[in-house]
Amino acid sequence: MNGTVACPDDPRYIRDERMCLYPVSKDLKGELQLEESEAEECEERGCKTLKTLHVLKVTVRAHRPCDGREARMLNGTLVSRDLASAFVDADGRLRGFHAGQFRWQGTGLLAAGTLSGVTNAGTHRKPFDPACQECKAPGFLEGRLCGVIRRAPDRTFIGCNVIAIYKLQIAEPSAKGGSGPAQGIIEGAIVCPCG
Repeated sequence: MNGTVACPDDPRYIRDERMCLYPVSKDLKGELQLEESEAEECEERGCKTLKTLHVLKVTVRAHRPCDGREARMLNGTLVSRDLASAFVDADGRLRGFHAGQFRWQGTGLLAAGTLSGVTNAGTHRKPFDPACQECKAPGFLEGRLCGVIRRAPDRTFIGCNVIAIYKLQIAEPSAKGGSGPAQGIIEGAIVCPCG
């Protein structure tokens, strides 16, 4: 991937530019593989942080009825080979954050970009009703994904963005950073300039 993906998430762009949106709703299933895990200490602040590097590889499938017809080209595989994380108190089961680059491939499709978010946090907690999590949720990664479509079966989608939220759950969270089977969702939109 060359350079940084510019996401159209500026309020002026949203207000002033003519655009078309297409709904994206995907189910994810695959694996999160731990490559590196190392604790570091900051004596000045009296803290320890765990740093990890993972490879994420998931199969992406349409979730009907919410997935739009145009988004079917996004069925395929999403891979991040540099998913880096940092965790509180050098424990991979505690709160942290993560970021990585991704490549999303399907039949005639290539999208690339970044994903970033918070790890091991329960975002479906009170005051939401129904509340199905506590504030601590080991094994969950949740955040924002932004990419650009570089190849597409329909060439009119080349250069369009994919903006979405994702939520992943890994089966085996651990103090070292966790790994194993992963499942989740992507919910968002393809954003294309008009014309």
